[in-house]
Amino acid sequence: MRDAASGRTTSPALLDATAGTLRRLGPRQFTLTAVADAAGVSRGTVHNAFGSRDHAIRVALDHLASAFVDRMAEEMSGATTLVDQIAAAALLVCAHRQRSDHAMAGGINESILVLLLRNDGDDVANRAVALWKPRVKAAQSHGEVSPGIDPGRAAEWIVRILFSFELLPPMGVNLDSPRAVRRFVTEFAVTGLTGGGHG
Repeated sequence: MRDAASGRTTSPALLDATAGTLRRLGPRQFTLTAVADAAGVSRGTVHNAFGSRDHAIRVALDHLASAFVDRMAEEMSGATTLVDQIAAAALLVCAHRQRSDHAMAGGINESILVLLLRNDGDDVANRAVALWKPRVKAAQSHGEVSPGIDPGRAAEWIVRILFSFELLPPMGVNLDSPRAVRRFVTEFAVTGLTGGGHG
């Protein structure tokens, strides 16, 4: 992968090791030496690839944000309606939440989404909104969503709802049950997008 900011090219294996190290240790404990150990290369190789610890963290966050949004797009690729797409994405977020319950030894107990929101929230949120905006427009074209609703604002609403599955406690819905999550989303997710509540 070529880093536009520095002009450096980073191998996929080193990029994965860098992102994995950031996930495992978090930004505070992250070091280039830890990346080198994870990648099986010298610290000099890592330094030459990134230049600095801070830049390595930024590159890793960018990689994780891109991978998260790409995975969300993959998860909902087979869904034909907006509500089914939202449900598929909600299941992905819940799966990330469940995996964060099992911290690695010496690591942090934090999902990818929480890590991104804590350290680069604007970027992952903007990428997610950009992913949903054309899907809202498509839903408008076949009558699932009111034509009077702004697609950008609707996309932001969807992203905020999805991220809340990670950030809020289960309360009344069982977030460990895909069936319960899908039912909850399909029951309420697009009610506000039909236009019936505007006045």
